Amino acid sequence: MPFAVYDGAVKPLDAAGLDFFSSAPLTATATARLGAPPAQVFASFADAPQWLRWWPMMTTCKWVVDTAAVGAEREVAVRLLGRYRERMIAWQPGERFAFTMVASNSPMASQIAEDYRLTADGTGTRVDWVLAARPRTLGRLAAPVMRVTMRRMFNAGMARLDHLLTAN
Repeated sequence: MPFAVYDGAVKPLDAAGLDFFSSAPLTATATARLGAPPAQVFASFADAPQWLRWWPMMTTCKWVVDTAAVGAEREVAVRLLGRYRERMIAWQPGERFAFTMVASNSPMASQIAEDYRLTADGTGTRVDWVLAARPRTLGRLAAPVMRVTMRRMFNAGMARLDHLLTAN
């Protein structure tokens, strides 16, 4: 059985759809520019083990249900933030990569989703990111710090990914 989704420590979350990004009670947003073209950036997003090389504090990232499509699922663990089971809700190569968390051991939110939109920008890519959540009590209390922390993680991750994709 996949890591801990059914072990009692990781509990189901309310899955979100794409409309959640515009209606979530809590969001964090950021934008980055990468030197690689959108197709190459998307290919890195689609390669789960690659996330371990560039997303800060990520210790696990692996596909567990049908890759390369809406409905695909992966397991992710981020040091200090928790373990998650994610389900893809948008899969548009070179354009959009979005997922909702369907299980977690984090007490911060009952619903969480992330959206990565890719736009060609000269020879590179503009990445617009949204983290959307329906926080629980602890998440509401920690919201200002978590917003800053998640933006910093996004910015650090994009800088690392840019280096990996453009260093020759």
